[in-house]
Amino acid sequence: MSVPYEVAQELARLSGLVLSTADLDAALTTVTQVATAVVPRCDGTSLTMRDHGRPTASAADGDWARTLDAVQVEEQEGPCLDCLREGAVMRVKDLAEDGRFPNYGPRVAAELGARSTISVPLSADGRTVGALDLYSRQPDAFDTQDVALAVLLAAHASLALQAANAFFSSRDLAGQLQDALASRAQIEQAKGLLMRDHRCGPDEAFRHLVERSQQANRKLRDVAAELVQQAALS
Repeated sequence: MSVPYEVAQELARLSGLVLSTADLDAALTTVTQVATAVVPRCDGTSLTMRDHGRPTASAADGDWARTLDAVQVEEQEGPCLDCLREGAVMRVKDLAEDGRFPNYGPRVAAELGARSTISVPLSADGRTVGALDLYSRQPDAFDTQDVALAVLLAAHASLALQAANAFFSSRDLAGQLQDALASRAQIEQAKGLLMRDHRCGPDEAFRHLVERSQQANRKLRDVAAELVQQAALS
């Protein structure tokens, strides 16, 4: 299929997710916004992702799509869940009449104004990790060209989200390690102060620090930081 210039521009946004978003949640939201922008007659998009093996309504471009996704997870029925389970594209021409989803379709989705939908699997390392869910208020709104475009979007989104997840996970881990090193340094400084004041060894100084932490019901690193700060001001 030939890709219009406007669509190519939106796909380019996906390739720059790591540079243009602050965290993984923002990256997920951007994916839904791009999908709604490029697929004709799409009125809302959401992402259903696996969280410790369980489907979760992870992101959406608005409250309407988010609700449609969340209800599927709550009801344990709907095209996005089938897409996740089977790793296959799900296209529903009319949710009000589709017999595959007797509770979610006519009783919930149609009442909320959703009539047709496409769910496309997102893959990572050969596994289905999520589903890109596109909704329309019109029955039979999506044709085969729209499905092909949604599949193309999902392929780009899968790669972009893998990169974003790796980047933000590494960044968060680096931040945690930095905090841990800073905490350790303060604890060692506090121990040195206690060794000086109590004329004791490092083990006894650490016990003094732990006792202060327990008595104040505060974290050890916070007690150590306060002790170091007080010594600096005295």
